[in-house]
Amino acid sequence: LEWIMNNTIEFSGIAVTSEQQIIYPEVTGYYIPTLLEGGEREIAVSYAKYLYTIQKQDGSWYDSKDEAPYVFDSAQILKGLISIRTIMPEVDEHIIRGCDWILTNMQEDGRLITPCKNAWGNDESFCSELIHIYCLTPLKKAGEIYNRPDYTEAVNNILEYYKKNKMNAILDFSLLSHFYAYVLEGLYELGDIELVKKAMNNIEKYQNSRGGIPGLKDVSWVCSTGMFQLALVWYKLGELEKGNRIFNYACSFQNESGGWY
Repeated sequence: LEWIMNNTIEFSGIAVTSEQQIIYPEVTGYYIPTLLEGGEREIAVSYAKYLYTIQKQDGSWYDSKDEAPYVFDSAQILKGLISIRTIMPEVDEHIIRGCDWILTNMQEDGRLITPCKNAWGNDESFCSELIHIYCLTPLKKAGEIYNRPDYTEAVNNILEYYKKNKMNAILDFSLLSHFYAYVLEGLYELGDIELVKKAMNNIEKYQNSRGGIPGLKDVSWVCSTGMFQLALVWYKLGELEKGNRIFNYACSFQNESGGWY
């Protein structure tokens, strides 16, 4: 929490890194529920106010450099706004506009594309469109909140597309652990528990003797973010011992500043 306070810019949003002091809208969005859970209501509200003021006219949000819209970033911001809507009912219109924009990127077959992928790099084995599974929870929640069956139907169609066309990638630790864990947590939130169990059983074979999971299945280095996310997936599955093992390993990388590289 101290690191967050020290790296919050103009009481509006979280910095990209301790060295790159520009606001990261996506991460500012998904910090909001964490801040609320930590009792930091004032800063959570200020983050939300900033985010709805920078929403584009078409309902999208752009990357940290304000260069292009991203489906993933917009969805993570929606998670934050949905978590705070009972405190700030004015965010409702922004949530609906954001959901509507995301669904303009849905193809007839259910595939969810994004207008720009420049921030992803060119390596599909590092980051891929599969991360859009993690964008479906806010759409599903918005469908329930605002009685929008079109949102719910779209979520089902998008999920079915990826399960039908990308099942091997879903099961086979196919991305950077950070991105792969997004996919698994998204599937868990949508109720595909058995599929998540199969994927997590597979990922165990890559675990090192100290409990760490490599950043990619064919490297020795680890990704702290990915390990915390995989710990969270294990916790959701009720696997406390497995979750604690990787959680404690990831905690060992915390810096004196309170942040992680």
